[in-house]
Amino acid sequence: MQKDMTTGREWSTVLAFSLPIMGANLLQVLYNLVDSVIVGNCIGSTALGAVGLTSSMTWLMVAVCTSLGAGVNIAAAQYFGAKKQKEIKETVAASFLAAIAVSIILTAACFLLAKPVIIGFLQAPGEMQNDSITYFLIYSCGIVFQLLYNVTYGILRAHGDSRGALIFLLISALLNVVLDCLFIMVFDMGVAGAAIATVAAQAGSAIASFLYMRRLFPELVPSPAYLYAWKQQTALLARLSIPIILQTAVNSLGFIILQRLINSFGAPSIEGYSAMLKIEQLAHIPSQSFNVAISSFAGQNIGAKKLDRAMRGYRSTLLMGVLISAAISVLVLIFDEPLLSIFNITGESLRRGREHLDILMCFIWVMTIMNITCGFLQGAGDVRIPAASGFINLGIRLALSYLLAVTPVAFRCYYVSMPPAWLIACFVVVMRYRSGKWKLYRIVKE
Repeated sequence: MQKDMTTGREWSTVLAFSLPIMGANLLQVLYNLVDSVIVGNCIGSTALGAVGLTSSMTWLMVAVCTSLGAGVNIAAAQYFGAKKQKEIKETVAASFLAAIAVSIILTAACFLLAKPVIIGFLQAPGEMQNDSITYFLIYSCGIVFQLLYNVTYGILRAHGDSRGALIFLLISALLNVVLDCLFIMVFDMGVAGAAIATVAAQAGSAIASFLYMRRLFPELVPSPAYLYAWKQQTALLARLSIPIILQTAVNSLGFIILQRLINSFGAPSIEGYSAMLKIEQLAHIPSQSFNVAISSFAGQNIGAKKLDRAMRGYRSTLLMGVLISAAISVLVLIFDEPLLSIFNITGESLRRGREHLDILMCFIWVMTIMNITCGFLQGAGDVRIPAASGFINLGIRLALSYLLAVTPVAFRCYYVSMPPAWLIACFVVVMRYRSGKWKLYRIVKE
């Protein structure tokens, strides 16, 4: 059901909205983790490395999909706060049209570029090449489902409904685990089976989210009657989404470059990084969930012209996020080796993955502050500075990684470069918030 976040205690409103998102994100990460455990143990560590090698590419696809959903969320949340029902319906109709168009372009690009990027640019080891290409091509067939899900989810979040995501991801997780076991353990389909299971799970969450919206919010189902404003609303969505898409796309491309550097240090670095990435995703769940929650909260309150309430919500969310992230970092530092061992990595692979994970945990509070602040600014419609901070983060990390790669730091270069990059990028967005310039970006002008 929809929730008006312009009333009630700020911290409890944001927390109540965040908890279902955390549950949904946890389910998503867990089914990806189970996917990796099954691949690593039932097919082998080489197959795990092959799937992990494509992670920067699949992250790019996910980033574009979630960015479009974020743009829809910003517009719809501010219209909701301002009680602009007609504009909400126009935004919904335009967003689904945009999702279909973008999915066609992205899928075609993936099929054209998969082999040149994996073999030519990433220089995948010979034993991983076929599996990596197979996994990514099949995965690309599910982009349309990811886009439709993220647009629907963005609309629901804008109306204060975060519980639906828990249902969508539960369906997706169950489908993924069951199909993984069926395709890999029973039919012995290898990496292709894992990819097909992932696409089927994405389709399940997309269908579930649309049916949920149709049942509980029938007035939000996209209608051709509101496409008359598609140019105006598409332009607004582009203004809000493109900076986020550029940020995530450039970051993803940067991590593809970083993945190439990681690959140059051999299988232990590839396998250690792939396993570490799964634990990192779990650790970032609270800050990413608060990022989504504060964006919707800020959007509704700024749309309703309640700026003081929006700022109080930001401060409360920041405190909750840092405390939770600190607790997680302590737990992961204590149990780092057992956590990484579940992916069936040993020896040098385990050592490198553990070093990376430990450094990340010591600075996760910085990423938490940055995520929450970026979420607030985006909810306000101020999307360019968060994007700029992403470029800064990436630029510093890539420059330091490649500089340190030729020193005795060697394979440690790609995680030693992380703390200074995070700290500087975080400083940029916090100073933007403190400047108050985000107040000028309110979408609803009266």
